[in-house]
Amino acid sequence: MKFIFMILILASCQNKLNSNSESSSIDTCSDRIKYTNLISKSINLPALQQYYKVQDNFNQKELVILNNNQYLNKINQLEKFSNPIKFLDANEIKQKEIKAYIEFKEIKINNDTAKIYYRYDIQGIGIKSSYFLEDCEWHLIKSDLWEN
Repeated sequence: MKFIFMILILASCQNKLNSNSESSSIDTCSDRIKYTNLISKSINLPALQQYYKVQDNFNQKELVILNNNQYLNKINQLEKFSNPIKFLDANEIKQKEIKAYIEFKEIKINNDTAKIYYRYDIQGIGIKSSYFLEDCEWHLIKSDLWEN
């Protein structure tokens, strides 16, 4: 009887250890990290890079993102062009007379998939892209960029 009892205790401890290690690996990919990685991946799409040249025309070294979405409040600091990205609201953009900024129109995250729609109006482009999440890293499924 003691032998069976010991086996049950050992099995219970093993299950507890396994569940703790699984939850800690899930915890390492917090919402903040997910959103930060997703925004980073989306602004670094290869097809988009040629459009950022307009930044120099306006003598604007930092990339500006219109802070109009609940997800953008969950972003860690990001960099682009070796400068921190600025997240500004519409009033700040207007006051500072910023012309080149990205506006996220839609960000949908559902478990391990995400869809994003954003605009870079100074260049007259829109981008829709979809991603899947694996090991806390977003991978591009599809991206459509168009000029208006």
